This record gives sequence, structure tokens and C-alpha cells, in this order.
Amino acid sequence: MNIVRLASADRRLLVTRYVDHGNSHRRMRTALEEVAAEQATMRLNALRSIEHRFGIDLASFCHRYDKRDDPDTHPIERMIMNYIAEPRVADTGALELWVLLDRLAQIRDLSEDHLVSEPGS
Repeated sequence: MNIVRLASADRRLLVTRYVDHGNSHRRMRTALEEVAAEQATMRLNALRSIEHRFGIDLASFCHRYDKRDDPDTHPIERMIMNYIAEPRVADTGALELWVLLDRLAQIRDLSEDHLVSEPGS
């Protein structure tokens, strides 16, 4: 099972990219470089590499996950967010969000009108 483990700081960085920078990696990286936030810039770049490797928009996902319990959120969206990701406590005691990429792939298959049990899907 493929899992992306996101620390709280990673999630904040990604949500900031989504909300404050129009989900633009380039704009956020430029803003971080202007204030010499080297560690945050390196982490942002690492997260972008993960997004490319697995074909996922983590910033959009984290934003939607954070909004899943809002009254405006459709119950099906809430259910899907809770199916795809699980909050976990790391060995260090810190809270992480585990994004379950196999489950995400199942949802993508369903949304693209494929049957999950179909061979090769």
C-alpha cells in the first residue's frame, strides 16, 4: 500500500499554497525565497516532488480535507475524504495525516466511470 505521510507543518504549507498562492508552487516558492525561508522552500519542493511522483495535488487535497466537516461540505465528499486519508499519531507523538494512495486510485477509477473490480483498473 502506498501512503503519503504528511506532518502538520507540511499540511499548513500545502494549504497556504492553495489558499494564498492560488495553488501555484512557483508563486509560493518565490514568496518563500523573498523572505529567505530556506527550510520551508526545501520542504515545499520535496512535497512537489511527491505530487509529481504520485500524480496527486496535495495542496488541493489538504484544503478539501480540512474543510470536510464544514456544514457546506456534501456528505459524500466528507465520506470520500475520510476514506482516502486517516489521521495517525506518529512514534514521536506528533499528529500526521496519512493519504492512502491506493484508495485514492479507487476513487479516481470510479469517477472516471471504471469498475474498481475490473481487471487492469
